[in-house]
Amino acid sequence: MKRRFGSKAAVAVSVGAVLLASGCSGDDDGAGSGGGELEPIKVSMPVIPPNFVHVMPWVAQEQGFYDDFGLEVELVSLDTGVTALRGAEAGSADIAAVPTPTLINAVAKGGSVKGFYTYSAKLDVQMVVTEDISGCEDLEGEVVGVDEVGGFAEVLTKKFYTSCGLTQDDLKYGNFPGAEGQAMAQGQSVSGVLHVDEAAGVMKEFPDAGLKALVNLWEEVPQWHYAGFAAPQKILDERRDEMIAFTAANIAANEFMSDSANKEAVLDTAEEITGLDREILSNTYDTFLEDNLLPDDNGYPKDMVEYTADQQVELGNITEDEKPAYDDLVDVSIYDEARALYDEQS
Repeated sequence: MKRRFGSKAAVAVSVGAVLLASGCSGDDDGAGSGGGELEPIKVSMPVIPPNFVHVMPWVAQEQGFYDDFGLEVELVSLDTGVTALRGAEAGSADIAAVPTPTLINAVAKGGSVKGFYTYSAKLDVQMVVTEDISGCEDLEGEVVGVDEVGGFAEVLTKKFYTSCGLTQDDLKYGNFPGAEGQAMAQGQSVSGVLHVDEAAGVMKEFPDAGLKALVNLWEEVPQWHYAGFAAPQKILDERRDEMIAFTAANIAANEFMSDSANKEAVLDTAEEITGLDREILSNTYDTFLEDNLLPDDNGYPKDMVEYTADQQVELGNITEDEKPAYDDLVDVSIYDEARALYDEQS
């Protein structure tokens, strides 16, 4: 198979509803055998619309990298990472893009799912607050914006307010999945965890709301592992060839995105998928390169994953006895084979 870097492919995005389970799994012909024809796969992505951090698989789609590795991929946007994981566990998708705390908590509670590659190991989010909030202590008695309990924004919000001794009883949760910024602008909450491009977009849309970025969480908690692609163990076993091809295509997309010569092509895709202002996306792209937010290697460094698991214990989301080991959370062999395939075809 000759790789065709720079080719274009249609971007398939189904937004909102979870796909029917009956359409998700192909037969096992060729799965894991290294010689069979690859079956189409479906990937559930979090947040509607996606943020810049999520665009890697769309870049892979647009640049033809899935085609290069003989794989047909359908990308589905859902409201949160928790929803995406639930869909994969229920059989309505083959792969889910999942916040790492969500993955950890699911495995701790008996789920059989593992991460295998990422679009960003580091956090790309800021704690954004209204103008009257100057520090963690000011959140006492206020409504803080989250997505859902156990969700990405909720877990990091909890990490932030517990850093100054507050507990969940000291404040109120407002559930605004995907709309934390708008909730602050409309006076419904005083804080929200927003992706850097999302934060800039909300501040531009609501210039009189007095919103500000209080901290960059990738600097505040640099060891916190953000998110990645995960799949149920059954899928990893039965559709291994597809998982390897998907990963190889995203390695190609990561290499493409990491080269500043491709910035405008990346922005073309990001602008279409996110709907955000191109200048905001351009600044976000620069931040990703300058602060090394794109992944290295398999994107699941052991020290970061273990730190994030320890944080789930410290925050009271799981117990020490429930905490999964690294090998229970990550399948490194998928990346290793995908990297070899990518290198062979480069």
